[in-house]
Amino acid sequence: MIRTAVRVEWVFVIGGGVLLLPVTVATAQGNSAPEIKPPFNLVWGETADRLERLVSAAGGKVVGRKMVRGNREALEVEGLLQEGLKKTIFYFKLGILTGVELQYQSDAWPEERYNTLMGDLRRRIAERYGEGTQITRKTERVGVNGVTQTVAGYKWTVNAASMQLVYFSATDPKNAYRTVSVHYMAY
Repeated sequence: MIRTAVRVEWVFVIGGGVLLLPVTVATAQGNSAPEIKPPFNLVWGETADRLERLVSAAGGKVVGRKMVRGNREALEVEGLLQEGLKKTIFYFKLGILTGVELQYQSDAWPEERYNTLMGDLRRRIAERYGEGTQITRKTERVGVNGVTQTVAGYKWTVNAASMQLVYFSATDPKNAYRTVSVHYMAY
């Protein structure tokens, strides 16, 4: 089977700002469903050492490193130039890349900007991988402090990789925390 790798940059115009989401996809000749590849033109199996060099060359900075569930190492990176990209977390198992999480968040963004971002990302991902599956959608009050928590998430799976898109919001009468995250995972 012949494979072709293609780098695609999805551009979203949201509330006067521009969000660039780089995605690399590989397609098999005769197969209409592209494989899910990690962002930033990376490949599954990338080594942690090489990735750190790439991050540094791109102007990013490793701000944390810890072991997480599944005996994986998480490498937290800030400073990658992309509007609204607060943090990127790279996950490694046995020293090779198995996941990437992009966290979009800005204190200056109103709720509508998050809703627009979520909708635009969902539509663009669905155009490439199909409708996907809704994995959660709930709004509930939590705790005794009047916090309302909302979570909405969708998942796409192609062969040995998946992508999840998640919106999270926690608000009370005086404060609000919102984030949209995109999770790439290889199995």
